[in-house]
Amino acid sequence: MRPRYHYAPAANWLSDPNGLVWQDGEWHMFYQYNPFGEDWGHMSWGHAVSSDLAQWQELPVALAEEDSTMIFSGSAVIDAGGSAGFGHDAMVAIYTGARTDRPHQFQCIAASTDRGRSFAKFAGNPVLDIQMADFRDPSVFWHAPSGQWIMVVVLSDENRALIYGSTNLKAWRELSEIPRDGAPGHLWECPFLVELPIEGTDETRWLFKVDVLSGAPGSGALYRLGEFDGTRFVAETGWQIADHGDEFYAAIGWTDPRDAQGRPAWIGWMGNHAVQKHLPPQGWRGAMSAPRRLSLRRESETLRLVQAVEPSCLELFGPRETLLLNEGCRPVAAASVLELPESAGWSFTLSDDAGRRLSCSLADGRLIVERHDPITPQLAHVSAMDVSSDAPVQVLLDTGSIEVLASGGADCLTLQHRLAGEAFALRGKGAMTVRYLAVSA
Repeated sequence: MRPRYHYAPAANWLSDPNGLVWQDGEWHMFYQYNPFGEDWGHMSWGHAVSSDLAQWQELPVALAEEDSTMIFSGSAVIDAGGSAGFGHDAMVAIYTGARTDRPHQFQCIAASTDRGRSFAKFAGNPVLDIQMADFRDPSVFWHAPSGQWIMVVVLSDENRALIYGSTNLKAWRELSEIPRDGAPGHLWECPFLVELPIEGTDETRWLFKVDVLSGAPGSGALYRLGEFDGTRFVAETGWQIADHGDEFYAAIGWTDPRDAQGRPAWIGWMGNHAVQKHLPPQGWRGAMSAPRRLSLRRESETLRLVQAVEPSCLELFGPRETLLLNEGCRPVAAASVLELPESAGWSFTLSDDAGRRLSCSLADGRLIVERHDPITPQLAHVSAMDVSSDAPVQVLLDTGSIEVLASGGADCLTLQHRLAGEAFALRGKGAMTVRYLAVSA
């Protein structure tokens, strides 16, 4: 049941991506990890590296729980100028310390001078502590126009974020607040603030994304677009949904390097806390989405986030083959990419011998994905989104997940599933092209 081309640890629990940073030709992905089992607990930072964002090597735990303090989510930066005092080009992790003996969360730093292979926690931790129980998930980046490090961190139970500035990653001053301002749901986590290009222009806008643990639509990932001047984020749009499925949570990005279109990449956890604990034991739990490149598109009077699967991931797949279903039943490999027409109505259903089903259909501009699992009924779920009719629908299948990108990447839907086997029975109507995994990931 292990995924073929999505990252999952060899063993134990995985959740939020953390500390996404690039250095010396390596993409680093840290993540929430339990070194002692496949249930949530003992949160530490797992670690994997990649040369291409497509194939990953798992490394030893980077930051471990100790002294009654778990290592919650956060970010990492390359301190090129040595502003924090750990040396030029030190990799500095900024994370939330969460006490296990009392409700108390605060921000800490740790430094590595060997390309992330080992970290030393700063003796002066915490570097930011406002004596709160729910104060977490720092997103830190260098803002060149204002000549300072910026941190966005959430007061989770209050559904708001604070922006801080620093010149040395150690002393932080509060700059402004990002308020709830009508956002649905409750309990903010994993903020991300990043500048993105607008397609077909020389303009940019800033995206502020936050994940809402309960009560928000889709996976709980909400975003707004606007301007950031080094002190304050000023929204120009209302709240929008980053993913319409149930499992694209805690996404953050590698802000650099960017591709030729100026697009950074991000990645999300394909899971959620409501259902993850109900999955049957198998020695490991949790996988990451495919990395996606980010840009903005102007539609009528507003801007929308556009996501595109990292090209190096698509290069893992072979040439296109055409499938004509017409209500017939065909086997399809568990690791494949389906491309379906955007205008004609179509549907398909994946199933296995255990009675699990995953159905996807498009009719009258409405795309619906239904998940049925008699063995793990907590996974029963229907997800839907309205899509435009001017771009093909791309469906990425893997053992354990489905990712749908429609409307030219402006509408996305991610779900995990428990269908078993190396191939699924596919039944439906319409024509589609299929690409199968060509190399081992």
